[in-house]
Amino acid sequence: MILIFDLDNTLLDTERFKKDKSAIFGITPKENELQGDLLFKKRGLNYNPKVHIKFLRESGRIKTTREEKKITAGLKKIIKNIDDYLLSGVEDTLIYLKNKGCKLFLMTLGDLSIQKPKVNNSCIKKYFEKIIYEEKDKSQNKFIKDLANSSEDILIINDRDNQALEMQKVLGSKAKIFLVKGPFLKNTRYKGKIYNSVAELKSIL
Repeated sequence: MILIFDLDNTLLDTERFKKDKSAIFGITPKENELQGDLLFKKRGLNYNPKVHIKFLRESGRIKTTREEKKITAGLKKIIKNIDDYLLSGVEDTLIYLKNKGCKLFLMTLGDLSIQKPKVNNSCIKKYFEKIIYEEKDKSQNKFIKDLANSSEDILIINDRDNQALEMQKVLGSKAKIFLVKGPFLKNTRYKGKIYNSVAELKSIL
């Protein structure tokens, strides 16, 4: 069986990561969200920390080069310690699934400048047969399109229902969804069960 894992808010406590990142940047979590919407979301762009830091410098929130370097170093530190943000039971679950013979893949959406360092600094990287980075639309990634021709059962593990449904549409009826509660859950078209964490995979696989 093929399992396709999402990263943010599925395996990582990304909301806590963003809160800590906001503190390093010298802004509140609310300011972080508002600035994220202004700089990235409304423009159809993925979050890029360098662009965010540049905005804070140009707007006067960061006043000196020394302060900017301190913020950059602080961000690198929490990314280096990304395992501190692994959600409870994640590593044990991946080990369990690997021992059961499941093929594990990690597919993450976002700007490569932050997604690659998060993955590369994580202890869970070694459990996946392949890491797939996507910057626009997971469902249109070549990996997903190629899997559509596979005869194996597929499970999509994600916290975003609309994203998972689009992937399932491409993969066909052999693909099922394991949806985890998260901040971006819209629950509009998805009618299946919603799980509290990936640790619950052990009870169904």
